[in-house]
Amino acid sequence: MTQPTNLAGKMAHLKTLLVNATNFSEPMNYFFDVLTPDPAFTAKGKPLKDKTIEMRFRGIIQIMHQRMAPDTQIQPRRLMVVWLKQFGFAHGAFAVGDLLGVTFYFRDLDTGLCALAPTNGSEEVLFSRFSVYEPVDPSKSFHIDRSGRRH
Repeated sequence: MTQPTNLAGKMAHLKTLLVNATNFSEPMNYFFDVLTPDPAFTAKGKPLKDKTIEMRFRGIIQIMHQRMAPDTQIQPRRLMVVWLKQFGFAHGAFAVGDLLGVTFYFRDLDTGLCALAPTNGSEEVLFSRFSVYEPVDPSKSFHIDRSGRRH
């Protein structure tokens, strides 16, 4: 399959990867390796002003923090959150102590992906695919897929 060369094609390909992923490193690697170096992608970003997406990002970060560093009381720090209006796409970076994370979200799919990894050289990465439509309860650990089935 030929890889897309324009930004719209790349964003569409990322959506496909996100929806069909069984290995979440594939869409995240595509995001880092193909989209973030693209000057057209960088130029489109503006600060995120959507509170619903912002709250979901915070909830997902909190859950992932509890999974990766349950004994730390360090609060997550948001480094940046960017919105690409043309694509209904948000992405951002955050830190929790020595853990760094990145997340992205497509509004039309109501689906996003978050990754959290330590900066100490460990290869452990925690991924979470998520939706924004309901409040996050950090004490829960489940996933609801498109069929409505709870995992």
